Amino acid sequence: MTWWDVLPDALVIAFLVGVPGAVALRLLGVRGLAALAAAPPVSVAGVGVLSVVLAPLGVPWRLPAVLGGLTALLALLAAGAWAVTRRRPVEDRPDVPGRRPAPLGRRGAIPVAAAVVAGFLLLAAPVVATLPAPDAPLQQWDAVFHLNAVVAVRETGVVTPLGGLAPLYGDGTLAPYYPTGWHALVAAAPGASVPAATNVALLVLGTGVWVVGLAGLAREVLPARVLPAVLAPLLAAGFVAFPVVQLTVLAQLANGLSTALLPGALLLVLRAVRTVGARAGVAPVLGSVLAAAAGTAGVVVAHASGLFSLAVLAGPVVVAALGRWAVRLVRAGRRAAGVGTLLALAAVVLGTPVVLANLDALASVVGFQRASGRTHVAALREVLLDQTLVHSYPGDGRGHLAVTAATLAGVALTVVHRRHRWLAVSFLLGVGLAALAAGPVDHPLRWLASFWYTQAGRIAPVAVVPAVLLAGYALTGLADRARLNVPGRVAGAAALAAVLAVPLGTAAARLPLQARVVASAYVPGELAWGTMATSDELAMMGRLADTLPPDAVVVGDPFNGSALLPAVAGVDVVFPQLGASGLAPAHRLLQERLAAVHDDPAVCEALAEVGATHLYQDTATADDGAKVDDRTAGMRDVDVTTGFTRVDAAGDAAVYRIEACG
Repeated sequence: MTWWDVLPDALVIAFLVGVPGAVALRLLGVRGLAALAAAPPVSVAGVGVLSVVLAPLGVPWRLPAVLGGLTALLALLAAGAWAVTRRRPVEDRPDVPGRRPAPLGRRGAIPVAAAVVAGFLLLAAPVVATLPAPDAPLQQWDAVFHLNAVVAVRETGVVTPLGGLAPLYGDGTLAPYYPTGWHALVAAAPGASVPAATNVALLVLGTGVWVVGLAGLAREVLPARVLPAVLAPLLAAGFVAFPVVQLTVLAQLANGLSTALLPGALLLVLRAVRTVGARAGVAPVLGSVLAAAAGTAGVVVAHASGLFSLAVLAGPVVVAALGRWAVRLVRAGRRAAGVGTLLALAAVVLGTPVVLANLDALASVVGFQRASGRTHVAALREVLLDQTLVHSYPGDGRGHLAVTAATLAGVALTVVHRRHRWLAVSFLLGVGLAALAAGPVDHPLRWLASFWYTQAGRIAPVAVVPAVLLAGYALTGLADRARLNVPGRVAGAAALAAVLAVPLGTAAARLPLQARVVASAYVPGELAWGTMATSDELAMMGRLADTLPPDAVVVGDPFNGSALLPAVAGVDVVFPQLGASGLAPAHRLLQERLAAVHDDPAVCEALAEVGATHLYQDTATADDGAKVDDRTAGMRDVDVTTGFTRVDAAGDAAVYRIEACG
C-alpha cells in the first residue's frame, strides 16, 4: 500500500471535518480564515449530534447517511438563521465596534497559506517517513482500543457515545459512555484498512486541523499584522507535545482530536466575547454565541476532558470580560450589582474545580493514581523546553530554547504593553498544571491536574496554544523594532528572515526527535513499552483474513498481538482491547487459566461460552522486547503439541485451530 492509495480516505475525512462547519459558520456570520480555522469543531459537533440521532432510528453509520444527516442539520440551521437574523451579520457592518479582523486579502492570504502548508509538511514528514507502511498499526495500549472501536462501528453501524462501543467490553453487556467523534470520522472513510484510515486521520485531524486552527487564532488575537498568522503554524511545527507525542506514542486519539479542535473553538469564544461586549445587537450576538457554543460542543464531543482544556484557555478572557463589566457597574453607581457580580465570579472560579473534583461522575478520572519521580524544578524545565514527558528519547529537549525564550518574552510583553494578558495567564495555567502532574505526588494542589488523569502529556499540548501566540507576538515585535531602527527594504527583509529562522530552525532541529517518537509507536523493535507484533507477524495477520473461516473467533493474550487482528485482518477476537473493563466470568477465567486447557474442564466451558475457535500464541518474552503484562500470565505458554493444529506461523507467533476441547 502507498500513500496515494489512502488519498480517498484523506479527502473524505477532510471534507467531513471542514466543509459542514465552514458552511454553518458562514450562515452564522463567520467568514474567511476564521471560518476555515473554526470549522472543524463545529463539524465535529454536527457529527456528534448525528451519532446520537441515527442510532435509535436504526440508520447505520455509513458515509451517505452521514452526508445526508449533515445536510439536514445545515438546512435547519439555515432556516433558523434566516428567521432570526434577516440582516447582515456583525462582521459586515463597519459601524459595529469589535468586529472581526480585516480580510487578509491576496497579499496576506498567500504567505499565511504558504506557512500553513509548510507547518503541515514539517509535522507530517516524520510520520510519513517513519511509518513502515501507510497501513502500519499503532502498537500502543490506547491505540488497540481506538483501532477496534472503528472496526466495531463499521460492523454494527452504531457510533453513539452512549454505549455504541459496547462490543469492545467483554460480552457486550457493559455499555459505558465513551466519546466517539474520532471513531465516527474514521469509520466513514471509504478505505477498507482501519489502520490506514487511522494514520490518515492522524495527519488530517491531528496536523492539518491543528495548523489551520492556530493560524486563524493568531489572526483573530493579533489582527494588526499578518506576520503572527504566518508564524503560528511554523512555530507549532517545532513542538513535540502535540501532535506527535499525544497522537503516536500515547495514542490518545480521541483526546488528541479534542486538542486539535481547541484553537478553532477558542477563536469562536473570543469572537463571542468581543461581540457581546460591543453590544452589537440581538442577531449578531446570537450568531456569535451559537457559533461559540457549537465549537465548544465539538471539543466535548471529541473528548469530555477538552472542556477543561478549553476552560484553561478561554477562562481568563471570559473572566476578565465579566470582571470589566462588573467594574463598570460599580463606576456607574450600581455598586451592589457590581460587587455582587465580582463575588459571584470569584466563587465560580474558585469553587468550580472543587465541586467537579468531588462529582461521582468524575471519580474514575480524578481518582486516577499516577506516580512521578520528578522534582518540581525538573518538571517545570521539561514542560517549558517541550520535552516528551512520557518516555526517554535521545536528544529530548534540545533545539527548543529559542522558541521557549520567545514565548517567555511574549509573556513579559503582554505585561509591559498591558495587552493580551489573558494569553500569559492561559500559558502559565497550562504550564503550571503540567508541572504539577509531572512533579511530586505529595503537592497539595496536584489534584488540580487530575481532570487530565494527572498526566502531563495530556496537559502540555494545551499550553502549546498560548505559547505559539506569545512567541509569535514577541517575534513580530522584534521584527517591527528592527524595521524601525534600520529602515529600508533590505533591512526589513533581513529582519523578517531572521525572525522566520527561529521557528523554521527549531522545527528542522526537532525533526529527528519527532521521528524517534513516531518510531516508538509504530516500528517493531523500537516500540516504547514493548512490541506487540513484528513485521513478519503483521504479514501473517494479513494472511489470516483469507486463511481462517469467516466465523473464526481467536483467543489469545491481547498484549502479544492478538488484539490487533480485528483491525489488521478483520478477524474476531475474544479480547479486543488491553483493558479489563466489562469482562464476564468466562473472560476472566480464560485470562487466568487458558494455559490449563488440558487439565481444567472449566477452560473448555469458557472457550465454548465465548465461541473461541482458534488460538493466537506468541512465545516472545519481555527479554525479547515483547509487550507483556502480569494480568494475562495465565494465557501464555499453552501446550500446543496436542489438541491444536497449526494454521499459520511467523516469527515467535502462530495461530492454531483449537481441538483440545473436542
